[in-house]
Amino acid sequence: MSVFDIGSGTIVPAIVVLAIGFLVGLVLKKTVKLGLAILSLVGLLVATGYINLQLSEPSTATIYRVFTQAPQVASQASTFANILPVTSAAFLVGLAIGVWKG
Repeated sequence: MSVFDIGSGTIVPAIVVLAIGFLVGLVLKKTVKLGLAILSLVGLLVATGYINLQLSEPSTATIYRVFTQAPQVASQASTFANILPVTSAAFLVGLAIGVWKG
């Protein structure tokens, strides 16, 4: 008897968890790439003098509002992270493939 026998119902959940890991890895890689691109663009614009990073009153208010809402966003993100099967080998393999090939 095989470990992944279709009749025993173990292959389908493993493939679903692998697919979830792949999608999470893909989203993670794209998010990191976008963040680095935005950061490098802002750095280039500051270095060439096109933008100035002196904070005005509206900018300070916006930054303050973002940081006051950060704990709520972090709690929602941790709730979402608890749903993911991060201890599953299939999830970790899918995550690695998603980050590598995504």
